[in-house]
Amino acid sequence: MTQAVWRQSTLNGGGFIAGLLQDPHDADVLYARSDVAGVFKSEDGGCSWRACNNGMTGYHAHDTRSFAISSHDPQVLYRGCGSVRGGDFFGAIFKSTDAGASWAEVSRAVDFYGNGEGRQYGEVIQIDPFDPACVVAGGYTRGLWITRDDGAHWHYAGLQDERITCVYFHPTRRQVIYAGTIGSWDADPVFVAQQYDYVRPHPGRLYRSEDGGASWEVLCEGPDFAEVVFDPAQPDTLHAACLLNGVLSSRDGGRTWRSHAPALSRYKIGTLTIDPHHPHRLYAAAETFPNHDSAVPPLGIYRSDDAGLSWGLVKWHTDADIYHYPSYMSLPYAGWAIATIRVDTRRADRLYITNWYGVAVSEDGGLSWDAHHFAGMENICIENLTTHPVLPRTVYMTAADHAPKISTDGGQTFHALPRPEVEKPQPDSTALVASRHVPDMILYGMKGSGGCSIVRAGVAGANPRVVWSAFATPDTAESRLAFQSRAAGISVHALAEDPFQAGRFYAYLDGILAYGAGIIRSDDRGETWTPLANPFPAHMARVPHQREWIENELLSVVIAQTKNVCGTGGLLVVDPHDAGTLYAGEWTEGIFRTRDGGASWARADAGLPFGRDRASVLNVLRADEQQPATLYAGFIREGVWRSTDGGATWQKLFPHDDTIFNATTLAVGGVDGRLLVVACEPLYYAPCASAVWVSRDAGTTWDNIYDTTMGAIRWKAVAVEPGTSRIYAGSCGNSAFVVELP
Repeated sequence: MTQAVWRQSTLNGGGFIAGLLQDPHDADVLYARSDVAGVFKSEDGGCSWRACNNGMTGYHAHDTRSFAISSHDPQVLYRGCGSVRGGDFFGAIFKSTDAGASWAEVSRAVDFYGNGEGRQYGEVIQIDPFDPACVVAGGYTRGLWITRDDGAHWHYAGLQDERITCVYFHPTRRQVIYAGTIGSWDADPVFVAQQYDYVRPHPGRLYRSEDGGASWEVLCEGPDFAEVVFDPAQPDTLHAACLLNGVLSSRDGGRTWRSHAPALSRYKIGTLTIDPHHPHRLYAAAETFPNHDSAVPPLGIYRSDDAGLSWGLVKWHTDADIYHYPSYMSLPYAGWAIATIRVDTRRADRLYITNWYGVAVSEDGGLSWDAHHFAGMENICIENLTTHPVLPRTVYMTAADHAPKISTDGGQTFHALPRPEVEKPQPDSTALVASRHVPDMILYGMKGSGGCSIVRAGVAGANPRVVWSAFATPDTAESRLAFQSRAAGISVHALAEDPFQAGRFYAYLDGILAYGAGIIRSDDRGETWTPLANPFPAHMARVPHQREWIENELLSVVIAQTKNVCGTGGLLVVDPHDAGTLYAGEWTEGIFRTRDGGASWARADAGLPFGRDRASVLNVLRADEQQPATLYAGFIREGVWRSTDGGATWQKLFPHDDTIFNATTLAVGGVDGRLLVVACEPLYYAPCASAVWVSRDAGTTWDNIYDTTMGAIRWKAVAVEPGTSRIYAGSCGNSAFVVELP
């Protein structure tokens, strides 16, 4: 067995931090839930965080929709995880009895949408304050479920087809349960996953059961109930965050509701909390999105000091009011999509907010905010990792929602490269190549808002300049969907340097072939680009040929949000031994080779498992720099394959049987060139465990070096530093890692 030492980058991981809970017995202990990265724990009051996903194995296990802590025993925790694929919602409930150190599945009866539109609203799992063995869980489509024996058995308790967004036990009355719902989304599909939803039977409702879930009555219909709080001094006084209805209050247990703050309905209010130190003080926060509208507060945090009768903005914040945020995150980004606001149980002026990027803490009642550098949970979903071929300990990453980042200390720390000035905002970085011939030059791809670019910059990102760009074509249907803008037009899938001719680079552009997708070449360090002959079959109109399947269903992290962390850079190879020879892979249609610099192409995929299963999809192609004519191909479901004759024939290399194995990404190198590294991510259509396998002898023997306590990490990239056995691994939501082999 190969011993390996795993070290996590200080960049850490995360996603949309959609919920926050404080340990009722230890105020320094906090838990945060993420839409793609599982659960995080802090033991220093939110200053630093670490992931708690030991025991997670399934595809959806890190898509956490809800979380609960037992008030009877804080060692007992529950979490609900789930997703949607193939039009079906699914999920599971997990339980921990050791404060999150490990988890075990206790039910698959309830479906959750951990990465869906409602993930940022109230908790849908609650533990009965009178009975520690009783737990309720509200699903996205399957209604409400109850266990009365510590999670061993669960039974259905009604409300099927309702979108349950928050569940509560009454704080003083036994057997009384409340459930809030949200009706159908607006007809305009701003959130693309609505295409998998259905018309809900009712508008938003507040339900109540007085017999432990045996029967339900409708207390109120009309508003969408995102989160509800009970007045501790008067438990029949309730306050609710009701999205575009703002904050509503009820004095009769939830039957009638009134708004005392009509101005708050200008923005979507999805969270509120009551101050345990001052029961008449409430806080609410708005789900504003990044904009520069002078009428919209950059941090939409509101306070009421009279039990909800009147509300006011805490402060019109400026950049001087936020501390220790990443350099790229000035206002209004720091206030983007606040999901949760909470008051510390020990100190009245200490507040917490969660949002798209992490958890921030205020020590002065919300006047200023400290992100503590998001230590442990910054929102980073990595698309690609690239080592510099000449400079030691230099590695780059590209990521969704971020410009490229660089590490010059062997992957311990990363910092963002400066963004170039472009015509339209392009938040996503895709592929990147660092030059061997010109060590102080990199090229990388940017994508977003319907356009993409190739950028040339210095090795540390200095003087970034767009050298090639393309924008979405107006006749593509996806270009008209706000949250599918990544799909429109052309995107830079891969970049590669010619090892024989200085200044020559290749780019693999996916998208519609008639509008420029394919392989292009530059002979002047990226200044100008020339299309090569089309390598793909005549029946193809776009790349990927099965885009809806590849990028919406199979590989995408957010269902239907095309290109959202599918991974990039894997399907273009420039032969390091034979000048003029290139290979281009297509996910479902084959591998294509040119021996004349791109003037003509032929198939090079005999024996590969294309079409064996719908999920038998090519995802990565690599060349062996030590062995001429040797190539490696990684497939979803089908593992790793090797060719020793330039792609003329292929044989399976790993695993040695028909076990499902998703070779999402692989790397070749090491001290002697015989090190192979392949990372496997769990996928819904190809179920298998997360893993990182290495071979020190070019594929003869293999060891799994993965630390299983990290859970069900979705790996997207691995790279080996030239001339060493140092491995870099990047994931969707769970950080970048450095792995040292002896």
